[in-house]
Amino acid sequence: MIGQLKGTSPPFLHTFCSYLHQPRGNSTISSTRGAWEEVGMIRVVADTSRDAALIADAIGGAAHVMHGSGRFAAGDPQVECVVLGCRSPIPPGRLDLARAIKRQVPWAPVIFVTDPAPDVAEWLGESGVSDVVWFDDVQTELRSRVEVQFKNAALFAFAGEIEGSTLPPALRSALAHSLRAATDRPVRNVKELAEVLRRSPVTLSQSFRKNTDSEATLSGFLGALVILRAHQLRSSGLSWKVAGPRLGFTRPTLHAKSKKWPGLKLKELLRTPRRSLLATFASDFLEPLLNGPDRTGPAQHPGSPTDPMPTP
Repeated sequence: MIGQLKGTSPPFLHTFCSYLHQPRGNSTISSTRGAWEEVGMIRVVADTSRDAALIADAIGGAAHVMHGSGRFAAGDPQVECVVLGCRSPIPPGRLDLARAIKRQVPWAPVIFVTDPAPDVAEWLGESGVSDVVWFDDVQTELRSRVEVQFKNAALFAFAGEIEGSTLPPALRSALAHSLRAATDRPVRNVKELAEVLRRSPVTLSQSFRKNTDSEATLSGFLGALVILRAHQLRSSGLSWKVAGPRLGFTRPTLHAKSKKWPGLKLKELLRTPRRSLLATFASDFLEPLLNGPDRTGPAQHPGSPTDPMPTP
């Protein structure tokens, strides 16, 4: 069934799919041709109320300004993005805050708004921040940057969860690479993946089957990622005739892949919300991998759901 988890899932998947199934409110972020899907909550944390208002105004009605300590409920499924506003020089506490946010809501991209400064690139690399926007460009660039992050946050979060798992190193690398590639041009098949990683396609396929608690295959995993990207391109306004060649497939081939996973015709696929497809993907592929036959569950990650958030 589309968008349903089966059996006992790792805590991350339960929380993430809870997020995917949250009903969306009447967001003011919308556009024609599906450029913006419905979104939930964008948290805004800034040093001053003036900066917070500037950021919130640029985002629109989905923005929720946080006052006081800026604490986040652990795994709050309504939080879909966090925007941190901080004038230069950046205090060390902001680095701790960004890291803590990634522990609490690992699927939510964190966008940093600040002044141009030499230390920003280094700070970005250490904190796990998804993107940086200058205060001078907030009105013209922030909204589009948030849109980009929304589109790909789930796959990046899935890749991070795979990398933190107890799967064999070669398989972890292959799956994480495939998930990140699917945000632009997905890996088309097992042979292509093996060539990129300089591995044997047979070995990769066998490793996948050995480490999954289902009948899923590596070829099916890659095919599902192609369909997720095709759905994204079609929802953005491109025709199947245009979207197909971008992915290296004809429309009939995409139709056949969609019939295989998630079992829908292309017309039915287009009517299916992206978050439902992501939940189905997690259920069909990630859950069996993270609950594989030779493991007790995913590796432990730093931090705890009850860790207090640093004070901004």
